[in-house]
This record gives sequence, structure tokens and C-alpha cells, in this order.
Amino acid sequence: MPGASSLPVDEPMIRVAVTGVGGGVGQSVMKALSLSELSVEVVAIDVQPLSAGLYRADDAVVLPRPETHGALAEWSDWLRAHGVTALIPGSDHDLVPLAEIRDAWQRSGVCHVLVSNPDLVKICRDKALTVTELTRHGFPAPRSIWDVDKATALEWAGDIGYPMVIKPRDGFASRGVTIVRDAEELAFHFDRVRNPIVQEYLSNRGVAEEVTCSVFVDGNGEPVGTFMAQRELTGGATYKAEVVFTSEIDSLLRQIGRALKPRGPLNVQLRMTERGPVPFEINIRCSGTSAIRAHFGFNEAEMLLRHYVLGDVLEPPTVRHGYVLRYWNEVFLEGVGQNRLMQGPAGLDGKVRSWP
Repeated sequence: MPGASSLPVDEPMIRVAVTGVGGGVGQSVMKALSLSELSVEVVAIDVQPLSAGLYRADDAVVLPRPETHGALAEWSDWLRAHGVTALIPGSDHDLVPLAEIRDAWQRSGVCHVLVSNPDLVKICRDKALTVTELTRHGFPAPRSIWDVDKATALEWAGDIGYPMVIKPRDGFASRGVTIVRDAEELAFHFDRVRNPIVQEYLSNRGVAEEVTCSVFVDGNGEPVGTFMAQRELTGGATYKAEVVFTSEIDSLLRQIGRALKPRGPLNVQLRMTERGPVPFEINIRCSGTSAIRAHFGFNEAEMLLRHYVLGDVLEPPTVRHGYVLRYWNEVFLEGVGQNRLMQGPAGLDGKVRSWP
């Protein structure tokens, strides 16, 4: 990958595949790997060729959606043939199918699939199961209702008080999330959201203070470190953020990490409320802010490789304070059109300008 750092020449090269490189999470993992002190070659994988990350990696391939019949056999053949050591999922769609073959691929020597256990992946993909799991362990969670008819949801919301949040149980990246201000709005959206969950709108005296967080957990189920940043969003993604630290959030993240025991990073979204920090979403993967975290000293992608591939005992990362502002950038491919891109990324190299 252009810009990737490396160790001395006698250090082994690790070929790391990243999926979902057309989206923010996969691209953020690629950026985090470029900041690693390990010697890394990045292999970009996506299910469609018009994905920017395919043209910014050392190697790249378009593969079928892993949930389709026979796709994972094609994936394993390609990964073996191209000497991939480890695979990091960067797409929510890939998490369940890759979690289910993780152990089999490692036993048969395909590669290390750096994802958590299938049961935990399924819990974290379902917002209702997430609330149930948090509550089961005694952690705070938003008051929620699901698997009910519209009349019951309206009655419940009236008792709790508006505003409310309605969203699909299996959504991600804020897709389908709507804040409703009254019963009329809730009734309108309830009929239009597939498999909805309705939740209280978390705020602190009306201020929605959101914090994006991570806790990295080792193979013994012990948290290695935490990261937290107070953020503003646009289009469901972090737009501005300040790296912060509070002992209250740190303690909560570590407790959640010990209880859930993810295999590496647990990405936690929470809001500050009158009753303290309340998680409202948990993603069992790296994050769209993984590159930001890596810049400030918390490199989840590198920690995954060091601990779960190389067997290193991890030291707690030192996280620096700072602020980040995001901006758009472009990948340019000269002299080609969409017809050529649809043939796949082989032989193409995308360029990124260093703007003044």
C-alpha cells in the first residue's frame, strides 16, 4: 500500500487482506495499516469494482458476496493462491459469513480471519439483541421496544416521552435512523422501517453529546486499552472529533470488554446522559474512525496482527490528545472509463493528489 511503513528487511512481510474497501470502514483499516510499524502489504477486496480502495492497495481483487452460494470457496482459493496471511473485515455484510468459517480457515491454513465469535457477531449486528446483552450484564442501555405492533409502540413512546429514535434492528452506519418528535411522525415511520426498534433519544438536558469509543481485548479476555472521542456526525460518519479521556467511560468500556470478550476491537457508540454514559450501538469490528485512532496512538489493525497473528503480548497503547477535521479526497484513474473498471482492478493504479 502506498505510504505503508516497514521494519528492516529481515522482518517477514505480512500480506493482509481488507474487505469492504469501497466504504469508510475498509478504507480506514487500510489507512491504519499504512501507519503500522509492521512490514505490511495490503490486499484490497470488494464485491464490486467501482470501489476506491481497490486502486490504492498493493494488490486487489473483486470477489463475490461471501454470503452467496459457493462464494467462500472462491475466496479461500484466491487467498491461498495469493499468500494472504490475515484478513480483516471492513464491511458489516462480511462479518457473519467470515466469522462462521474463521476457525476452519485457520485450521486448514487459508489465513487468519480477524473477527470475533459468530454468536457475538450476530448479537452485535442486531440492535435488539445488543440491548438485551448489555442489560443481561448489568450495563446501561437505551430504553427500547421491538417486535410489537404500531399501537403498542405508540403507547410505549407516549409513556416514555418524545423525541424517540426508530431504526432497523440490523442497520449500520446510521442507515434508516430517524428521530421522531411526536406520535404522528412515529406512526409514519413505523410502517416504513423494516423490522423496527424504537428507542429513547439519549441526551443530557437536551444536548446529544456522542462519543465514539473502542476497547481492544486480548485472547485472554482482558482489555488492552481504550479510545474515546467526542464527535459530530454527517451522513452517519464522524465529521469532527476531539480525542478525550474520562475514567467513567474507560471503566465502562473495560467492563463491557471483559463481559463480551470480543476477539480484538469492540467499537462502542454511546451518549452522555443524566444517568452517565449509555451505549446505544456496538460494532464487533474495526471502525470508520480506525485511521483517526491509529494516528493518535491506538492502532487496532496493528494490534490485531501483533497479538492474534504474531502472538505478541500487547502493551497498553499511549493515546494522544487532539482534534480531527475530515475532508473529501479523490482517487484518479487516468485514461480509463467505467467499462474498463468493471473488468476488475488488475493493472490499474489509482492516484491521489497532494493538494496544497
